[in-house]
Amino acid sequence: MMEQTWDIIIVGGGPGGLFAALEAARAGKKVLLLERKREMGVPVRCGEAVGKEDFANYVEMEPRWIGAEINTFIMVLPNGKEVMLKRDLYSGYVLNRDLFEYDVAARAADAGATIKMRSNVVSLIRDAGGNITGVRAMELGREREYYASVIIAADGVESRIARQAGIATALKPQDIEPCVQATVSGVSLPEQALYLYVGTCYAPGGYAWVFPKANNCANIGLGINGKYSDKNNTARLYLDRFLEKHFPQASVQRYTTGGVPVSMNLKTLAKDNLMIVGDAGRMVNPLNGGGITHAISSGKKAGKLAATACDSPNKMKDLFARYEKEIAREFGKNHEHQYRIKDVVYQLKDEDYDRIGDEILKIDVSKRSFLTIFKHVVKHKPEFIIDVVKAYSGI
Repeated sequence: MMEQTWDIIIVGGGPGGLFAALEAARAGKKVLLLERKREMGVPVRCGEAVGKEDFANYVEMEPRWIGAEINTFIMVLPNGKEVMLKRDLYSGYVLNRDLFEYDVAARAADAGATIKMRSNVVSLIRDAGGNITGVRAMELGREREYYASVIIAADGVESRIARQAGIATALKPQDIEPCVQATVSGVSLPEQALYLYVGTCYAPGGYAWVFPKANNCANIGLGINGKYSDKNNTARLYLDRFLEKHFPQASVQRYTTGGVPVSMNLKTLAKDNLMIVGDAGRMVNPLNGGGITHAISSGKKAGKLAATACDSPNKMKDLFARYEKEIAREFGKNHEHQYRIKDVVYQLKDEDYDRIGDEILKIDVSKRSFLTIFKHVVKHKPEFIIDVVKAYSGI
């Protein structure tokens, strides 16, 4: 029978949970990671794109994790014109995220962590004094109880575990983007180019993406802002129309859906003996929805500090306060700025994108940078710079 008492229990096996498990196990702690899915890394629930430099800050890339290397950024306007920015402005990868997560899980297990699949954590366990002592999970129709000194919530958007700990995790409609992605084959695309389709005609309050992978495969998806989503305007309907119009020859291998938080970080990322990592703590770039490296970073920090807290329980409060400060320092202000910029950018209409894009197309491609785009946005919409200044000043 599986042991019931652990040093650290981690709920969720995405990048944040896996790296928390890896770091805590390397520190010699008894670690249990509970994941509700049947198979680690499957299904993939994101576009899988990461910046090369950003990723290298946290983990060394393995060749088999690379689905494609990216060095070209192409913005597709509502009128269908393609605006290529200068080469190497963006340098990154499209991951084979399933292989990436599988390998990190194997490393965590090799370090001593125990990983249990098909374990759906449904609630926290508290003692008579109200202190969190463990979790209850449903496994093949049976309820199991596991106990630990520290709990790490890595259970994704609007974290159930954090909410049960008394932390407000619910999001407003405008702060979440319903996303859907199709993994397709039979598409011929430059393997080193990342495509973003901008405008309400593609995805109101969001954007569509086409991320190429090897062997004429690609991740094609989109996210729309929650305030535009209803039963007649779902992300899936927008994606089906997008595929039919732009990639009618594509063969869909699978669809995946999910919600992406596009808000600022949770203010409370630790309470009592519980810590929150990754999407569960809203650690996602609100402007582009990217969160893989944010999850890795927060997971590594949480795993190390949780291990230290097990050794020095009287210092747990200070250690967890340190975690919140480190996350705020790394992501906090940037996410606040990006959140406000997001609201400004999404005020642009399709005709604004077309007009700005047409101006940029007149510039030599070697001089097309994000700064160039910004200058032309301001040129056509001078009020934009006021909004940007407000965003960065917090006015």
